[in-house]
Amino acid sequence: MKKKLIVAVLMICMCLGMLCTACKGGGNQADKSPSEVLVMTIGDSDVYMNEVYFYALSFASAYGITEDTDLTAPFSADYPTMEHAYKAQLLTHIRQSKVLYMKAVENGVTLPEDSIATAEQEADEFLQRFDAAEQEKYGFSRDFLVDLFMQRAMIVALEEQLAAEVEATTDEVVDYGTVENMVFLKIEIDENGNALMDENDEYVYLSEEAQAEQKKNAEEAYERAKNGEEFEALIEEYGIGSVSGINHATTDSLKETYDLKDGEISEIVENDYAYTIVKMVQNYDEEYSAGVEAYYLSSEVQTAVQEKEQEWIDSYVMEEDDLNTEVWEAFKFSDIF
Repeated sequence: MKKKLIVAVLMICMCLGMLCTACKGGGNQADKSPSEVLVMTIGDSDVYMNEVYFYALSFASAYGITEDTDLTAPFSADYPTMEHAYKAQLLTHIRQSKVLYMKAVENGVTLPEDSIATAEQEADEFLQRFDAAEQEKYGFSRDFLVDLFMQRAMIVALEEQLAAEVEATTDEVVDYGTVENMVFLKIEIDENGNALMDENDEYVYLSEEAQAEQKKNAEEAYERAKNGEEFEALIEEYGIGSVSGINHATTDSLKETYDLKDGEISEIVENDYAYTIVKMVQNYDEEYSAGVEAYYLSSEVQTAVQEKEQEWIDSYVMEEDDLNTEVWEAFKFSDIF
C-alpha cells in the first residue's frame, strides 16, 4: 500500500533534527530517569516517560507544534486548550500503536532476518539527532530505540499480512478497453465543456444551420479517418478537443455497444446531443486494466485493513487505573522544547 495507517506519524520521527532540544521534565518525577517513570499500562505493555517523549516528538513534528505554538489557545468544550487537544490525540496514538503491536504478536507476525539490523541502523541514525545530554534527559538509549523500531516493523508487517489476506479474497477485476472518440455537438456547451440547459432543464441546441454544419464535418472527418488520418490530428483541426479524445470503458460494454475489432472505426452514431465517431483502440487495454485493478484493490485493501485495525482498537478498553494520572497531567508539550 502507498501509505501505512497507524504508524505514519511514528515514521516521521526519523526527521526530528528541529526538535533536538533538552526536555524539562515534569511532575514530581524529576529525580528519576524518564525510563523509570511509568506513565501508563496498555495490556501487557508498560509505557514509560521516555516512550511518551518519543511519541510526543514525532507527534509534534507531524502537526507542526513548536516552542512558538500557543498551546494555551482555546480549542473546544471537550478540550479547553490546544494542549488538552494535542495530549488527547497523543494518548490515542500511543494506545493505538501499542494495541496493534500486541495484535501483531498475538497473530504470530514474523519479521525478516535483517529486521534487527535495520532497527539498529534506524536507532543509530535517530540517536545522532541528539547530543549526550539530550539523550539522557529524554531517556533515549540504543536498546530502547531498537525495541521501538522493531515494534514499528511488527505493525507494518501486520498490516502487510492483513492486506495479503484481503487481496486473496478479492473478486476478479473487470477488464477495460480503450476507444478514441470524435464528437461533433448539436448542443451548446460552456467554457468548461458542460452542456448548457434552459429553464426547463432541456439542452440548448445549436441553430439548424450550425447542426447541419456539424453533421457535414462529422461525415467529412469520418471519410478522412477511414482513409487513415489520425483521430488526434482531426480532433485538433476541427477544434473539438474539449469533448473528444481517449475514453475507457469495460471490455464487455464496448463489445455490446460497438462490437468493433481493434483498429476498426464505427459509422457515425447520432443521438440527441451529438454526431460521434468511435475508433476501437484496444478492446482489452492491459495497462489501463492493471491500473484500475491496482487503484480499486488498493482502496479496498486499505479500507479493509483500517476497519480491522479499528475493530481491534475499539475492543481494547483502557481502564482508569491503567493511566498514571499524576504523571500524565504533569506532562506538557512544552517539556520537549
